[in-house]
Amino acid sequence: SVPLHVHLTLCFDPPLLCLSLETACHSLRLLVTLISGDTQFPELTLVLMVNDIPVEYYDSNVTRIVSRRHWIVNESIEESHLKNFVVQKIYKSMKMQSHLLTVFINQTIYRMHSSPAGVHVYQKFAACDLEGDSLTRFFLQDAYEGVETRNYDILTQAYSPLVPELIWTKVQMETKKLTYINVYQPLCLRTLRRYLQENKNILLRKVRPRVRVMRKANVASGKMNIVCLATGFYPRHIKMTLLRDERAVPDEELTAGEVFPNGDGTYQLRRSLALSEEEQRKKHVYTCTVTHLSLDNKLDVRWGMTHVECVQSKRVERCCFIWYVAPR
Repeated sequence: SVPLHVHLTLCFDPPLLCLSLETACHSLRLLVTLISGDTQFPELTLVLMVNDIPVEYYDSNVTRIVSRRHWIVNESIEESHLKNFVVQKIYKSMKMQSHLLTVFINQTIYRMHSSPAGVHVYQKFAACDLEGDSLTRFFLQDAYEGVETRNYDILTQAYSPLVPELIWTKVQMETKKLTYINVYQPLCLRTLRRYLQENKNILLRKVRPRVRVMRKANVASGKMNIVCLATGFYPRHIKMTLLRDERAVPDEELTAGEVFPNGDGTYQLRRSLALSEEEQRKKHVYTCTVTHLSLDNKLDVRWGMTHVECVQSKRVERCCFIWYVAPR
């Protein structure tokens, strides 16, 4: 069999399309991986997630859909008949498309992305997003050997095949539209709403962020940085703004990090601003502003330039900071 390190996969994780932080956003997400070739892994694997929490799982070795809700004992899968039908339909479709893409990639410059030893990885990502009770997005994306091959926005009927083998005829486009809108969309929404209703304590929980503002030295550049850190919050969606004397610092001046998971199921986000010598002399006041679904109002944490600066050596770093926990 082929060792693990040769498998190339593309992990899809598009952010939820939240138009407002005042309304809860939720998503049902399906990630499908088809592996062809001699490996120790199942040929087909499906993971169903509500937001960021796995709730159902299927692979071609188990050959049935199983629950991943560890907080429920003896969990049964609702509408398993229909879901198994969908699984088989996805499998047949991906097998055919994988063959077409293998031929295409072997004949083009895309072959540089191909996995060694005859192993090929084809992935599909599909999701429906809810904001409040409104469907804001329903789409799918495909990737082969880590390269995106197509995306399809079902709501707007925008279809973008990135390789000729995946182009649909007008008749195929209409057939796909009817199938997705009349079968998959209702199933996606029913499943998402049922999970949200049955698992409120887990899926609808709100955890307030802890916000920290630091002034620390950057070893590489030698500059001082103002760093805003929010951690321990759930759900994932958060808005963070750094103010300089009550005015928002332009995004191009900031080093904007991504939202990362903590080990306890919550998330963290940080942004930093490199301070020039002139900025340090001007003694600006910096404020980290955070908006989150768990907060009634925005949370402001201020750093004044009169605070003691960070002391940093090769082995030890000591930073003065403000650590603020949002009140309950």
